[in-house]
Amino acid sequence: MTSRSSMLGIPLAIALSLVTVPARGAVHRVVLDGTIDPIHAEYVGRAMDLAERESSRLILIRLDTPGGLVDAMEDILRRVLSSRIPVAIYVGPPGAKAASAGFFLLVSADVAAMAPGTRTGAAHPILSIGGFMPLQEPAPPSQDPKPDEAQSQEKAPAPPKGSQTDILMQKVTNDIQAFLRDVTTRRGRNPEEAAKAVAESRSFSATEALDAGLIDLVVGSEADLLRQLEGREVRRLDGSVTTLSVVDQPIVDVPMTLRERVLSVLVNPNVAFLMAIVGALLIYVEITHAGLVLPGVIGGLLLLMAVAGFSFLPISVTGLLLVLAALGLFVAEVLVSSFGLLGLLGVVALALGGIMLVDVPDPEFRVAPAIAISAALAFGLLVVFLGTLAVRAMRKRVTTGSEGMIGEEGVVVTDPHPEGRVQVRGEYWRAVSPMSLAPGTRVRCVGMEGLTIRVEPLDPESRKA
Repeated sequence: MTSRSSMLGIPLAIALSLVTVPARGAVHRVVLDGTIDPIHAEYVGRAMDLAERESSRLILIRLDTPGGLVDAMEDILRRVLSSRIPVAIYVGPPGAKAASAGFFLLVSADVAAMAPGTRTGAAHPILSIGGFMPLQEPAPPSQDPKPDEAQSQEKAPAPPKGSQTDILMQKVTNDIQAFLRDVTTRRGRNPEEAAKAVAESRSFSATEALDAGLIDLVVGSEADLLRQLEGREVRRLDGSVTTLSVVDQPIVDVPMTLRERVLSVLVNPNVAFLMAIVGALLIYVEITHAGLVLPGVIGGLLLLMAVAGFSFLPISVTGLLLVLAALGLFVAEVLVSSFGLLGLLGVVALALGGIMLVDVPDPEFRVAPAIAISAALAFGLLVVFLGTLAVRAMRKRVTTGSEGMIGEEGVVVTDPHPEGRVQVRGEYWRAVSPMSLAPGTRVRCVGMEGLTIRVEPLDPESRKA
């Protein structure tokens, strides 16, 4: 009895040893790499929820981003500021950056650290007209502007002073600076230097950010960061003080789920735009060549995925209307003989619509002009070509079946009144005619009933005497 129990206990012990037990008191690591969008905001929020459930000692966010959407940034900021667990943001590895929205995340963390060779800043807000023309405040006048600085200032036109756009820019800038003053003061960082990243679009290297009092540490690796954080006291936003104990703690990576990885690809505006173009083209092929099935199915799936990607992005109504107008122009080019003018206008409208489709001034979230123009040109040529073939096929005279016999000419073999034989297309047919016709008379088929055709003479004077 005892031996049997021990034998049953061995597999049970092995099974229990294979069960993954949540690492309580661990350091949970989140990798935020790329543009900040709603998918990354969802990912960071989910990872922080997991870390709180497992009573993590520290949430370590490794950051490398050129910026991103304001709404997504604010979602992450709210989650970082409300976290029950200290949050350390580390800009790394060397060569990484925390620009624009990344700067706000960095200075808002409980612990802000950067690797040597990284940079942060350039957080000036940018507005746009329909996601097409970025507008920003003019840079402060310089005593001796350099040529490259003058060129960079000409890239984005400044709104006229006193205009509605200028007032809106001032409101956005003042709101951002008020937030930075509050959060950097509470974190014990330099609010004046933080404001320069907004007002002057200033960027800081790791050493400059440390000297300016914007970050806490410059360290070469995450392991070195955890060693230097051991025993460090962190003052939270609520005024409480937490002493970090993170050395020798296991590091738990929180990866993106399959859904988040797929959506992070679809939310790329270039990918979503190309999927929409290819999907629409395949559905057009299915409509003009009914019965193929596969192009329609694949095209529908691509359109659904494109809609899923664009649903996470702010869409410009102007861009959407231009895309729809382009489709109408392509159809009109097929039906109306405009010598390519309507098709050319459709290409221009589709290219402009693609560029303006995403209402965000950040180039990372707009459809690249080169992709929009190339896709519009290819789409326009294919649609016009396939549409022209389809219209020609519909207008082509039927040459088979009973309809194909109508209008065919032949020669009388025997009098078809009341019934005789005629030769049409080299074949002999039973034929009927309302009048007598002499053999050899040229006739035209005017109808068909079963296998009998009705004919009439080409020359009314050819009736039989």
